[in-house]
Amino acid sequence: MQTMKNKNKLISRSEKKADAVSKESSSSQVADKRKWAEEKLQLEEQRFRTFIENSSDIIVLMNREGVIGYINPAVETVLGFKPEERIGAKGFERIHPDDLPLLTDVFNTLVRDTKSPVLQGEMRLRHKDGSWRTLEAVGSNLVNNNVVEAIIVNYRDITERKKAEDALQESEKRYRELSIIDDLTQLYNSRHFYAQLKREIDRSNRYEQPLTLLLLDLDKFKAFNDKYGHVEGDFVLSRLGQVIKRCLRDTDSAYRYGGEEFTIILPMTTRKEGIVTAKRIQKAFRKEAFSPVSGQKVYVTVSIGLAQFKPKEEMKAFVHRADQIMYKAKNDGRNRICF
Repeated sequence: MQTMKNKNKLISRSEKKADAVSKESSSSQVADKRKWAEEKLQLEEQRFRTFIENSSDIIVLMNREGVIGYINPAVETVLGFKPEERIGAKGFERIHPDDLPLLTDVFNTLVRDTKSPVLQGEMRLRHKDGSWRTLEAVGSNLVNNNVVEAIIVNYRDITERKKAEDALQESEKRYRELSIIDDLTQLYNSRHFYAQLKREIDRSNRYEQPLTLLLLDLDKFKAFNDKYGHVEGDFVLSRLGQVIKRCLRDTDSAYRYGGEEFTIILPMTTRKEGIVTAKRIQKAFRKEAFSPVSGQKVYVTVSIGLAQFKPKEEMKAFVHRADQIMYKAKNDGRNRICF
């Protein structure tokens, strides 16, 4: 009996020891898992920090007041500042004044609405050397995120891309201009004249606004060319183009119609107002002195026909009428305005 009791005690001790070993093993496994999770987290954080600090984009964390709490090293490459020079500064103090109102509104929207979508836009920021860089910004509200707790903005430098885009747009604009500009006078050509006149006629019919057309012709220009040569004649045409430009409003448009003939479209202009413009051009051109021969001054005059658009009138009929009125001015003695 005693032997049985001793045997049971031995078994009980063995079970307790086994339980202790099992618990110790389990605790060790939990500790190992926790250590592995912590190491993995540290590795992820290290990987994330390496990514952020080596990113070519500027990454900024700002509080609700727009003060920078963190900025990555890319700021030195893009804007010339060391990170420590910008931390604690206002995030918007380097933004171009023209871009500031819109971006302030965007930032305030991000601050107010924690559920607002990612907002993006373009802006110009002043480089440390005083020049302007164009950046594309993407902002998110992560104030309620327990890890970030800030407004995060990603800035990408698109300065060179914008320059290329602007250069392309300028090239396309120049190409379009070359296709509708007369090289000699720098006025629009006759092809563009008809396209623009159609638009103005449509506008006049739609809104019942007055529309006036001037048709100008240099007097005795063939005789001038025959006497002094085409180079001097081209100079006269060029100078007349300059005079016409100076005498017009922004809403008016002038065209070299062909040879020594010019047309001028005067939108929202009555016949009386058109006469004022015609007289201004005629008076200004009378003052232009040409010297095709050394020591000699030659003045060239211009005859002008003026026609006001009649509602529903055909475009060709309108132009023909102005042309006939201009020839009346020439037949009546030149250097005059007929209407």
